[in-house]
Amino acid sequence: MLESFPESSSVVRSFASRLGQVTVPASSTDSVSAPAFDREAACSLLASLGADLGLGTVVCGTPTSPAPEGELFPVTLDEATRKTLIALDMVWTNGTDVVAAFALHDQDGNWSGVRRLADLLALHPKLKASLYVVSVAALRDGLLSEIHRPVHRLLKKPLSESVRILDWTRLESEVVQLGERVRYLKPEFLEGICEPATA
Repeated sequence: MLESFPESSSVVRSFASRLGQVTVPASSTDSVSAPAFDREAACSLLASLGADLGLGTVVCGTPTSPAPEGELFPVTLDEATRKTLIALDMVWTNGTDVVAAFALHDQDGNWSGVRRLADLLALHPKLKASLYVVSVAALRDGLLSEIHRPVHRLLKKPLSESVRILDWTRLESEVVQLGERVRYLKPEFLEGICEPATA
């Protein structure tokens, strides 16, 4: 049986002094909301966007175009890291180099994508790829709460300092407005329309 401590207790103060401000997500027994957006549509848009940017795209482990020399990712990556990348919703590549990795968060209480990103950082803390969680404003508070869990704060590089949140509505709107001009952009343009998870 788990014991709870009041916020003023020495146990809580001790953890707070080591970890800083942390949040604990609500119980998984809370009701799960309906999907906030269509995952297929999101994967399709991200794959199309990646292709327009001249990148290779890997959707749930399947490349949308033949990978160079049959390799999806750098041969220097260990098997566990490769499997974690394959399990993500979307990965953008330049040759075999990983440019960006995406987890789609479309349902409150389903943290599998966030946890895969955390696994990726735990396995490969020096990964230089941009990491994004695609979600909607209605799920933002729960998402931030999960990202700031103590276990994710204890990574060599905390998850909150490595991942950015992409609002699905804004991403879709920006891509539609840009139209064919998207092909003249670089992947870094996403950094201008996302928000850090450090809030």
